[in-house]
Amino acid sequence: MATIFSNVLTQLRKDSGFPTAYGFYHANGGAPVLLVSYRNYLQMEQGKIFPVIDRLRRLSFALRLTPQSPQIHSLVIAWLKTMAGEDNYRDALEPIILPKAEIKRPSPAHEALKKSLADNKYFMTPAQLAAVVASFDTYLCYIAMSSETGTCTVEDLAKSLDLKKPAAVKAIKILAAAKIIKEVKKDVYKCPLSAYSSVEMPYLSLKTAEVHNKLEACLKQLEASGQKEWSTTLTVRADAPVFKCYFPMLQMGVHSSKSYEIPHKTAKSAIYYVKGRITKLRDF
Repeated sequence: MATIFSNVLTQLRKDSGFPTAYGFYHANGGAPVLLVSYRNYLQMEQGKIFPVIDRLRRLSFALRLTPQSPQIHSLVIAWLKTMAGEDNYRDALEPIILPKAEIKRPSPAHEALKKSLADNKYFMTPAQLAAVVASFDTYLCYIAMSSETGTCTVEDLAKSLDLKKPAAVKAIKILAAAKIIKEVKKDVYKCPLSAYSSVEMPYLSLKTAEVHNKLEACLKQLEASGQKEWSTTLTVRADAPVFKCYFPMLQMGVHSSKSYEIPHKTAKSAIYYVKGRITKLRDF
């Protein structure tokens, strides 16, 4: 029998770009990450099983819910209502929670952009991410191949990325084993992921420490190897819970750069690294 929580969980899973429970479960690494079997996860969506709070936290990460967003707010409230019962929630919890849980709703334009970016999305599995960050060479080859909808030879890839051919071959084999790219004919490769409008990596908090550290190292090396095109900075004093309402806006601003992506090389095409970052400096 469905519950308030199971209904919200199922809807958020669909809204996040996972049309099936099976796809959601396995795209996020299955039991080692979510700490439940597929059968038990399915029973969560059916209202037969209720998750403990640690699994709720992991589910929010797997759903790619932004902190302080209306979506994570609705998931937590549904969890509380189901756990305590609607009457107990209304009488004992709601008076305490609601004054601190007011969330600024995104504008219709923001929601429309989010929906358009969610269409035709590919969710990379933890195993695939581990292959991508196996070395900087594999990461660089992934970035290049996932930007090209056509085919590419090993020689052309090595030349474009300034890699030795043996290094490019090794990287290609690692990516092919993870089904990130495939060989269409001898020494000619294509990336199936490039057919999607966007590729989303596993949520930061669901990565193992080793994979997380490798990804951070690849990103730092990638940024250091490029040439800064433009940047803007600002310092602002804000109330922390309120300021977190800005996080989804920044995220969407960065992701909207995908609307400029082109599928093939041109005379002036280049690969750009677009980054949004917020750093807490001091309590003041």
